[in-house]
Amino acid sequence: MLNESQKNWVKTQLELNGKITRNKCLRNFISRLGAIICDLKKEGYQFETFYEKTENGKDYVYKLKRIDLHLFNLNQ
Repeated sequence: MLNESQKNWVKTQLELNGKITRNKCLRNFISRLGAIICDLKKEGYQFETFYEKTENGKDYVYKLKRIDLHLFNLNQ
């Protein structure tokens, strides 16, 4: 089961920045970003994924494409 506060933190970052990176999550002690993204996809989030060059190599990025509101279950 996922930690809801971590999932909410990822959602907030997506709303503020339009993207989230694997390394940013790791720096904030979130090691299960893939599982959180999977849950968000079930809620209607759509992502574009790619590697981004950084000072120390590369980072995996989930860029928010859109949210399908009709997929949201308001009872959750």
